[in-house]
Amino acid sequence: MRHGSSWMSNAASGDGTRKRVLIIHSDGNSFNNPSLKCIIDLLLEMGCQVELRYPVSDAPMPGVEGLRLLPYGKSMQRIKSIFTDRLCSWHLVFLGVLLEHIALYKKYDLILGVDRQGLIEAGALHKLTGTPCALLSFEIMFESETSPRYKRLERYASRMASAWLVQDDVRAQQLMTENGLQESNKILLPLASAGAGMPSPRRLRDQLHIPIDKKVAIAIGSVTTWAMTERILRSVADWPENWALIVHERYGMTSKILRRDITAVAHLVGQRIFVSDAAVDMVDDMGGVLAGVSAGLAFYEPDYMHPSSGKNLEYLGMASGKISTYLRYGIPVILNEIGLYADEARRFGFGSIAGDPEQIAAILAQFDDVRRGSAAKSYFLKELDFNIHRDRIWSGFRALMTKGEHLGA
Repeated sequence: MRHGSSWMSNAASGDGTRKRVLIIHSDGNSFNNPSLKCIIDLLLEMGCQVELRYPVSDAPMPGVEGLRLLPYGKSMQRIKSIFTDRLCSWHLVFLGVLLEHIALYKKYDLILGVDRQGLIEAGALHKLTGTPCALLSFEIMFESETSPRYKRLERYASRMASAWLVQDDVRAQQLMTENGLQESNKILLPLASAGAGMPSPRRLRDQLHIPIDKKVAIAIGSVTTWAMTERILRSVADWPENWALIVHERYGMTSKILRRDITAVAHLVGQRIFVSDAAVDMVDDMGGVLAGVSAGLAFYEPDYMHPSSGKNLEYLGMASGKISTYLRYGIPVILNEIGLYADEARRFGFGSIAGDPEQIAAILAQFDDVRRGSAAKSYFLKELDFNIHRDRIWSGFRALMTKGEHLGA
């Protein structure tokens, strides 16, 4: 523990009992989110009892000492979606949360709602119990891509939030406009893990039998249209002969998802393109996946097919977990002109900007991965590392818990 036993005492209530925190996360991939994973670690380290309400999904949910898991299945997930997304009914949401409160929930000192559904349910629980709640924002839903009724429910719940966390000022401004949040309650937190990443001697590239004389570029995370995966795959035919590509979907379903897109480049699979169906339990455990990798690819193109892949990507800001993960392991990035990272890459020298995936080949032909790799790790440690922000985040959470004590929550 970094700050000694006095920090542990800060997690105790006035009567000496440990603080209890509920996190409501409707995506179910808490340990694949760098910031959320760090927040869970921080709360546990500070002596809090943490409970996580989430839907069962393809994402791994490892057991962690001190963390009580509260999963729910597909039927409950559908009911929640009908209440919050289709009917947009505060009364039905409140009734559902009331039933969960009676059957499942305990007395909490703080409730953290992740994104829209988490915020709405946290707001309902706040109304019911008076417990302070905060929003952890990773995706922004825009009224122009949903509906006034859809946003009305979210805006009403936003009134209950005593604080809200977001990655940067670009996204903060959009969130204030869309949700009516108060700037005075804003807490900025880059989407990033804690501490420098350590490469593992057990390298994914070796398990995929990539020759040692080849340099490797990797595309991690979502394998989808807005990540420009198909165009990246097609570009490999023009890459320098000494470069290969690994495609690594975060939940280990790369082959299944790529079944259609891989057909056009089937002759390159196993020679220049390597498909990884490996998966890690936590985003912090990418040392084996990224060991021996010389470049990380991060392309974003809003497709406006869903509210999460439209303006939410258009105003990406610093909300790229894959970029921060590359930088954490000292891997320079090749990215396109979107969000704030492109300007940061130019300024700090940790990457190269491509107008589109077809330009990757020209960049790789003269890519200085050693120099840019050093700049990548330096930038992560100085600007993104959760350890830089952890005391400020804990102080904010502690203030909310103290506020709850004074209000008698």
